[in-house]
Amino acid sequence: MKKVLLIVFVLGLWGCQSAQPPKEFFHDTALMYLERAAVYYQEGRLAEALEEALKAREADPENPEVYNLIGLIYMDRNEYSKAKENFKKAISLRPQYSEAINNLGSVYLLEGQIEEAIKCFEKALENPLYTKPFIAYTNLAWAYYKLGDKQKAIEYLNKALTYNPRYHLAYFYRGIMALNDGNLEQARLNLRRAVRFNRQDMAARYYLGLVYYRLGDEEKAKKVWKSITQLAPDSDWALKAEDKLLTLEELEKN
Repeated sequence: MKKVLLIVFVLGLWGCQSAQPPKEFFHDTALMYLERAAVYYQEGRLAEALEEALKAREADPENPEVYNLIGLIYMDRNEYSKAKENFKKAISLRPQYSEAINNLGSVYLLEGQIEEAIKCFEKALENPLYTKPFIAYTNLAWAYYKLGDKQKAIEYLNKALTYNPRYHLAYFYRGIMALNDGNLEQARLNLRRAVRFNRQDMAARYYLGLVYYRLGDEEKAKKVWKSITQLAPDSDWALKAEDKLLTLEELEKN
């Protein structure tokens, strides 16, 4: 409360003077909004996240991290044009911003522009200071898999896991590839690891349930699908899991 009163008091003083507030004030204010937006984004509260992120942009319009977060929010809202616009702005402000470059590639990948996506992922990996190359390698793997080059996809997934052996998304893609090949044991192993390393990965849970079902273990399948309805009841994956559970119930009745 004291902090709030102090800010109000200082703002009141500036309102009575012609002097501009120091630049540090705007940066601190932007950081406050940005941190709040990031928390909302992680919680899936996208409207609130966007509101705070736009406040951060207003306070510090030259901050590339603000535009990167705004881009992520728009990407999760399936507003790809706005997402690309903000990622490109972030990159214009920080040309070696590998996170934003990777995120721009992710949008291209979602849009089916595979070649453009690959260019972005490769550019992100050119930066020797990129702290999370395993993310770009994983995205690069999925891009090549979509092009039908499974060998390169596996190569890049393996490279991603050398940088981060606990990266859940790399195991998820490994699991999906194995599932598509009909290799259910490999699919089970990788999807279990995906869930282990990210308990909130509902997609991995859903496909793990599918693998258990195809392996003939209906009880484990039901247990996994029920966990989705409990952990993320409002998600699309919960709806998919409920459909599977209802189908199993109907089969049991017959």
